[in-house]
Amino acid sequence: MATDHPFDVLEYRDGVFRAARVRAIREVPLRMVVNGRELVRLMFTGAHPRFLAAGYLLSCGLIESARDIATLDVEEGPDALEARVALRNSQPRAHALSVTSGLGRVLAGQGQRLRTQLPLAKGWVDPAAVVRLAAELHARSDLYRLTRGCHNASLCSAGEMLLFRSDIGRHNAIDTLAGQCLLEGLPTGDKMVVSTGRVASEIVHKAVRAGIPVLASTAAATALAVESAREHGLTLIGNVDAGGFRVYSDPGRLAG
Repeated sequence: MATDHPFDVLEYRDGVFRAARVRAIREVPLRMVVNGRELVRLMFTGAHPRFLAAGYLLSCGLIESARDIATLDVEEGPDALEARVALRNSQPRAHALSVTSGLGRVLAGQGQRLRTQLPLAKGWVDPAAVVRLAAELHARSDLYRLTRGCHNASLCSAGEMLLFRSDIGRHNAIDTLAGQCLLEGLPTGDKMVVSTGRVASEIVHKAVRAGIPVLASTAAATALAVESAREHGLTLIGNVDAGGFRVYSDPGRLAG
């Protein structure tokens, strides 16, 4: 499924209107039905719906591992893609939905069952690698250059970008990474996420729920995100650019 769509528009430049052709990012509804009950509808680009669904369930605390999922199938419905999930030993309660700072919908109480502390191996994150990986994040973002309408996130080892995802919002991009790790059994305790976009508290919760101990963004963090990162032992890095970055929280993973 294409993640963008062409439109003929008018552009106003240098005091003159001109015809132009632009590419706009797609918004595709993903209807999540868990144990026969609709849980939520997410808007996304249409790419990697299984990974997004699994990552969303993990970040909301409805599952702890891939073993909690009996089946996860994606079908085309009349007005949306539909992710139909059967959980083994859990019947989701009728959770309230709340609006996040990214205008996404999450289950009320998300983050209440976070791990108390993330795994700690000291000195494995090279500061120069963080800067380089953030530059690579921008270099890989063909969809952003085409539409100017997406956020990007990547899963990285100490020095290599392993997975890259673009989506309408940073929430979806990070959930998709987490869901792929979950479904494919990829270890996360020695990995970091490098992303675009403001780091709000729910972004920190997603990293902690996924067991990813380092989160770096090209944008700033909110106060609650910093407090949550320090509480759970997350290395939180913000404002990454070619000249460096800001360290909001680090229990010792950064080298030097």
